[in-house]
Amino acid sequence: MAKFRRRTCIILLLFILFIFSLMMGLKMLRPNKATFGDPFGLDLLPEVRQRIPHLAKNVDSQKSDKINSETNIKNLKSVEITVKPSKTSEPNLEELPPLNYYLHVFYYSWYGNPQFDGKYIHWNHPILKHWDPRITKDYPQGKHNPPDDIGSSFYPELGSYSSRDPSVIETHMKQMYSASIGVLALSWYPPDSSDENGIPTDDLVPTILDKAHKYNLKVTFHIEPYKNRDDQNMYENVKYIIDK
Repeated sequence: MAKFRRRTCIILLLFILFIFSLMMGLKMLRPNKATFGDPFGLDLLPEVRQRIPHLAKNVDSQKSDKINSETNIKNLKSVEITVKPSKTSEPNLEELPPLNYYLHVFYYSWYGNPQFDGKYIHWNHPILKHWDPRITKDYPQGKHNPPDDIGSSFYPELGSYSSRDPSVIETHMKQMYSASIGVLALSWYPPDSSDENGIPTDDLVPTILDKAHKYNLKVTFHIEPYKNRDDQNMYENVKYIIDK
């Protein structure tokens, strides 16, 4: 009888030790931020203790990346909404993202329509020929026919507008500001000169400068190639731009 009791006590003690070891193992595997603090005995294993916060940071970074991506998507949607032109409300410059003055776009002010200019300008320029003269005859010839057929790969949201329309210039500046564009490179010809498909546009420059300044945009001049351009008249062009 005594042997039976001794054997039972030993088995019970071993069972208790097994349960205790199992609980310790489960505590070692649980997350770092648990209800009862750090697992018992973890301070005896410093390399494990250092590893657990590192894993927690990875989990937190993944969560923050997910939150940031969702926030960026919402921001992009809000920017897409602001891109749509508004003719009535004034822009709230503080609600839009800051401008990037390393980001430049070309801006051409040579478009016209019958409402403002008496005729279409540049929307109806000749159709560009194919680069291979052997097959160019197989492609459309002649000139574009606005307002449905225009000289552009994409049809503008504002339609076949006139660059002389102040509301169009205003909307363009709003769109550039909403896209965080900081600088527009203005296509420019000297006074009383233009390309073969347009008319002089130097008189539009003051309006463009004023509208750009309203939205904190900077303007640089893209002096287009013109006939007999040389170092002397280029100097005169630059001096004219600075003086005027």
